[in-house]
Amino acid sequence: MSLGVTLRRYGPEALLLLVVALPWLALLVLGMLWLWQGAHVWAWAIAAAALSVLAWPLARLVRRRANAQAREALGELAEPDRAWNESERQAWSDVLAMADATVPFSFTEFDPLFARACDTVEAVASRLHPGTHTAWAQFSLPEVLLLTERLCRDVRRETLRHIPGVRMIRLSHLLWLHRQNERYGEVAQTGWRVGFGLWRVIRAMLNPLQAVGSETSGAFAERIATLLSDRLRVYATRMLVLEVGRAAIDLYSGRLALSETEMRDAQERDATAASEAPAAPVRIALAGQVNAGKSSLVNALAQETHCAVGPVPTTTRAAEFRLEQDGRPAVSLVDLPGLDSAGTTTPELLKEAERADLILWVAAATQPARAPDRRALDELRAWARTQLSRRAPQVLLALTHVDELRPANEWTPPYDVAAPASAKARAIRAAMTVAAEALDLPADAVVPVAMPPARAPYNLDALWARIAGEIDEAKLVQLDRLRLGGAGLSLREVAAQLGHAGRFIIRGIVKA
Repeated sequence: MSLGVTLRRYGPEALLLLVVALPWLALLVLGMLWLWQGAHVWAWAIAAAALSVLAWPLARLVRRRANAQAREALGELAEPDRAWNESERQAWSDVLAMADATVPFSFTEFDPLFARACDTVEAVASRLHPGTHTAWAQFSLPEVLLLTERLCRDVRRETLRHIPGVRMIRLSHLLWLHRQNERYGEVAQTGWRVGFGLWRVIRAMLNPLQAVGSETSGAFAERIATLLSDRLRVYATRMLVLEVGRAAIDLYSGRLALSETEMRDAQERDATAASEAPAAPVRIALAGQVNAGKSSLVNALAQETHCAVGPVPTTTRAAEFRLEQDGRPAVSLVDLPGLDSAGTTTPELLKEAERADLILWVAAATQPARAPDRRALDELRAWARTQLSRRAPQVLLALTHVDELRPANEWTPPYDVAAPASAKARAIRAAMTVAAEALDLPADAVVPVAMPPARAPYNLDALWARIAGEIDEAKLVQLDRLRLGGAGLSLREVAAQLGHAGRFIIRGIVKA
């Protein structure tokens, strides 16, 4: 588009802008002329310099307040995702430290923004893939495409929300601006710098005192403009670093691969690997010493008349039962072989813990020997501390055989163990405290239960309620387990991809 055509098209708008701005520009020139004629320029210059000095501590206060308020305003954004594991939370701590240390961007140049984004991505990648030479490249092509899709969707939403008239902006307009910038941009910038520099030189030659005052005023105005924009720049800078860090954690942790189809495939693979029934939405492993009452607890929880579970399994191998009852979460109970004094079943326990979403430890209140339980739990906790790329299952304790505590001839439930009034309630409360301390478990993780012969089970509703309270956390554990389990190469998926590619090639050949 030629210059003449541009002037004819946008001439009225430019003239209107000039007409509106001309009185204010004239006022600026006349004010400067009045100061010069009245010999007041020196007083104005001294006053401007004094105000600049006084504004310096105020500027520091404004900047500190802007940083603090940006952290407060972005408080929710700065919180780690509840589904993140330990490695991802450590990576997020690195991102927060980088956000705090980043000097606010001017957002007039792209290079500093890109450099900081690259630093953020590299920090996250190094944390999630330590010891890898090319940590930043540890992602798959589908994950990058999905990330691009999500970012484009988010950018579109924020653009429509915050940019007035964005629906009227067409690609042709952006292309025209780009062409004009390529054609006249460098010349215009050079002309402005040369013209303004000449004006400053001429002004200094004609009236040095006025020139000093104008330079001081210009510096002061620029400083004020910078201070007023600090709040917005701090907010935008911190938000940029945090958003880049969050997207990088999702990318390098593999969470972007969790589409509905991929999750369904992972669940099918997980169900195929089960030894008995298909995997439940949440898998609970029951562990404990021999004769602690695990199988009886499974029977009581299952309510055989409501959900058939078959005969009581033996303790020679793990047996899994799926429970689906009205008003209670659907779970899969895995009855593990009992621990003996030598701890020979601990390796099998750790193997099953990798496939468990919640662990229900079963211990008899009348069992004084806690060493096998404590040894196995310590090994389980040591294993959990090494699981940086996934969540480890939580541990609840079902304290069985509380009906056999002293006084043995008293059994008239219910019992209020929170405020025990009877001797039996105090004995149950004491057994809970001793078991929690001996096994290094939180007091609220202990639930007393009993399955006395020919009597109704005791406190199973409280145990179900405690399990229900851990279901959300167990689902997050399951999500990590399925995500990591589905990260390998699937021959079925490769075969399907080859089939689709072959049909596509054949159709192309036929059409040709």
